[in-house]
Amino acid sequence: MKASTWISAGVAALLLLASSVFVIPEGQTALVLNLGKVVRADLKPGLHFKLPLVESLRRFDRRLQVLAAPAERYLTSERKDVSVDFFAIGKIENVRDFYRATGGDESIAAQRLAPIIKDALRNEINARTLQQVVSGSRADVIGKQLENINIGARNMGVRIVDLRIKQIDLPTDSRVIGDVYSRMRAQRQQVASRL
Repeated sequence: MKASTWISAGVAALLLLASSVFVIPEGQTALVLNLGKVVRADLKPGLHFKLPLVESLRRFDRRLQVLAAPAERYLTSERKDVSVDFFAIGKIENVRDFYRATGGDESIAAQRLAPIIKDALRNEINARTLQQVVSGSRADVIGKQLENINIGARNMGVRIVDLRIKQIDLPTDSRVIGDVYSRMRAQRQQVASRL
């Protein structure tokens, strides 16, 4: 055999070997697809092998991710508007379920998780008065609904670890602010007349 034949055979073997070996870094996980079908999932960090040309690899970040949402308007039990700004912290728990539900697209997961979280917050805020929502413990508002949120998120292979309310405001375009200021003026007026 010629030397060029040996070289080309060696290069081909080296390319096959290089396309069959992959490394998963710490903080990531992966799944292996065989012609589009999931054959191995939740691969741990380290060195792994796959069949070249037949199997493909999809990597996912297993670290905590933040899902920020724009401020949302909710009604309290007194039918008063409040504007709630929140964010959720979650991670991929089951890569196989995540891939099946979203095709591996994190933006699709965020779009599907947002209504679940908003509905859970709506249920909790609807059951409270304005006083309880604004001055109460935010952990109480969130703690009761975190379990319900995770039931819905489990179908997507995601687990919400924490949900935080950044800000609770009275909407500027509603009557609530005027009512609050009127009540404050009346209270100050009462104190002033007593003095």
